[in-house]
Amino acid sequence: MTLVRAMVVLGVLALIAYGTYAVISGTTKRRSPVPDAGPRWVAANYAVNEMTRIFVRRLNPGNGDVLDEHMVVEIPDSDSDFDAKFLEAMAEARARAALFESESD
Repeated sequence: MTLVRAMVVLGVLALIAYGTYAVISGTTKRRSPVPDAGPRWVAANYAVNEMTRIFVRRLNPGNGDVLDEHMVVEIPDSDSDFDAKFLEAMAEARARAALFESESD
């Protein structure tokens, strides 16, 4: 019985020692996201001539080149309801980007 207890205590101490070593030495495996190799659809916006354009772009991840672009809406910067329209348009652009992405896969 004493031998069994000693073995259990040694096993627990060994696990604690290994865990401490792994944390200190950084040998624990950490998963990093796998980058996609293909073009991605993203929602974007920019302002030009006192108008804000919301659109969906297909970007080449290697160099950032725009491969395709679809405008969702154009909102005058002076619009009294600009914030609400902008947020709604960005939500629509994100939804379209997700739809285009699902069709691309």
